[in-house]
This record gives sequence, structure tokens and C-alpha cells, in this order.
Amino acid sequence: MKNYEHIFFDLDNTLWDFDKSSILAFDKIFDLFHLTDYGIPSAKEFHKTYFTYNNQLWEQYRQGKIDKDFLKIERFRLPLKDYGIYDENLAHELGESYTDYAARLVALVPNTMEILTYLKNKGYKLHLITNGFLEVQTIKMQASGLDKFIDVSIISEEVGFKKPDHRIFYKAIEKVGGSIDNSVMIGDDLSVDILPAKEIGMFHIYFNRKQIPHNETLDCEIKDLIEIKNYI
Repeated sequence: MKNYEHIFFDLDNTLWDFDKSSILAFDKIFDLFHLTDYGIPSAKEFHKTYFTYNNQLWEQYRQGKIDKDFLKIERFRLPLKDYGIYDENLAHELGESYTDYAARLVALVPNTMEILTYLKNKGYKLHLITNGFLEVQTIKMQASGLDKFIDVSIISEEVGFKKPDHRIFYKAIEKVGGSIDNSVMIGDDLSVDILPAKEIGMFHIYFNRKQIPHNETLDCEIKDLIEIKNYI
């Protein structure tokens, strides 16, 4: 087995259970802003509407077509519009409150702490490569205790490139003093985390937790983080 030194993780839906924390945050803001008074039936329904728009807007954000301030408001303005609500102030307030709650309501993917402890004890240097917002990802790391395991965090907002741009991977490897040959990328998004790592020749582990079908030939594929033990 090859001797690797640096292991790079994606954060959202790889270590941090973004889907779960998002739902918890929606429960909070739904009650806080009394959204039933606006004719929205439930937090679950509102989140479902939001989820579609959020995915579309994040893709535009990754491509550099919109900035984060626009994303934070627009992802609420659009679903509100679907319910016949045209209130820019409400969209702004929902965006700010959601961002804060979603970062503080800790939800980790199963076996996150177990695998990080195992890898740390084996002597690996553990790092992050994430497209998330700087202040949000920092809060997540501190609130969850993940910061105790991570040596270096590479956040797109800081380095100026977003995954799947190859440059963020090169920048990350340079920042930690590693090389392509002694580094590993682990993430849940095939197109954003794994394929760019494959394209630059970086060993990669696809965390396919939802068992999404694909036709790619990959180095490794797992459905539970604890399976990383089998490969590095």
C-alpha cells in the first residue's frame, strides 16, 4: 500500500451532514418567522422548495456567475415567490438567520469522529478543501470539534478558486507542502470533488453515501466513512 501523508476532505455532506443541519435550521427559522402566517404549510415543504433553488444557485456560484450575498438572499426570495410572497426584507432576514443556524446546529455524518481519530492516530495530516463560505465553515468546524483534527483548511473564498477548478487542488497541495503523489482526496460529490482529483492524478475516494449510480472508473468508492480504513 502506498505511503500517503496528506488527506484532504470535503466538508459538507462528507464530514458535516449538511442535509440534516439544513433541515434543523429550517425548523428553527420556520417557527422564528411565523411562516405559517404567510401561508407556507410546513418547514418540510418550504425546505423542499428551497432545496431545488439552492442547488441551482450553488452551481451558478461555483461557476462565478453570482456572488455569495446574492446567493444567500436569492435562495429564499425565489421559494417565497413560489408561495406568492414578495418581501425582500423577509428574504434577507431568512437568509441571514438560516446561515447562522445551519452553521451552529451540529450534525455530523456517521463515523466522522471515529475515522478522523483513526487517521490522526496513524499519523496522517488531515485537511479540508471546501467551497463553503469562510465564516460559516469556520463556525461549523469550531462548533463540532472538527477543528481539533484538521491541520489546514483550504476555503475557496480565501484562495480565489472553487472546486472543481484544478487550481484549488494545486493550491491546497502547495499550501500543506505536499505533492500529488502523497495526497488523497475524499468527497461526496463526484463532479466537484472526485473527478477533478482524478484528472490531476490524485488518489481519490468517492464517498457515495447515497449510492448514486455512475459509469466512472475510480480509485476507491465507499458508502460509509469507516471504510476508509480499508484503503489508506
